[in-house]
Amino acid sequence: MRIAAVILWVTWSALGAALPAAELPRVPVAACPENEQPGAGRMQAAQSMPVDVSPAIAAQLAYYRAEGTPGVYAPQRWSCHGWSGSNGSILLVTPKALEPPYFPLPSITGPAVMIQSSPRETSGRFHVAIVAAQLFPLVAADFITQVRQEHLIPDNSFSAEHDADDELQYLSDRLVQYSTPANHSGLGTQGMLEVSNLPIRGLSILSLEDSTDALTEVRIRLAPALSPVAAAVLQLETACIQRRAGCRSVQ
Repeated sequence: MRIAAVILWVTWSALGAALPAAELPRVPVAACPENEQPGAGRMQAAQSMPVDVSPAIAAQLAYYRAEGTPGVYAPQRWSCHGWSGSNGSILLVTPKALEPPYFPLPSITGPAVMIQSSPRETSGRFHVAIVAAQLFPLVAADFITQVRQEHLIPDNSFSAEHDADDELQYLSDRLVQYSTPANHSGLGTQGMLEVSNLPIRGLSILSLEDSTDALTEVRIRLAPALSPVAAAVLQLETACIQRRAGCRSVQ
């Protein structure tokens, strides 16, 4: 595991502090079906989001959201589906629409963008504590101990060990960017994305003061031809996940 200790708090600039929103390019908004709802998502007429990226990149992006999940930027004209429940929420964006059934959650081997949010209460607390033990053991020490002492999941679940080939860059003591190489397991494959011949870029932020979104994770796996788009999504989402309401309210 390679760790770059960079303490850098990414601010509103990635969402347009340098330019007024009226001067920024805009991307369309897509509404995504959730849980058992069928469909691939639909564009919402007259709704768009300002993005601080080049017009050429903006033309390739859309903002996807479901009722019970945080939103996420991903390539335009893709399909999306959301899941929400007591253990948290997931929004998945893929080139092709998922076919039902939507439970159990599908495993994805191809390109995708996903955002996952886990609460610090209900059953989501176990996932929050496990990831916190891996990535944020100092700032989350009390919370990890509290969950661990419930003895409801194996004690070895809280091991700080994970794939040595993950490359981590800490942007603060609660926010990390990472990459999981192609054909390797790691942080990128701990969600719905399985090991494949494409690398995964990701973000994890811990917000224990927020009972609903105590842990938010973004995973991005795009083809090499879309590397500039992947970089733009990473930039935009790094700013979004630091906002208490995400980017849903940025119109």
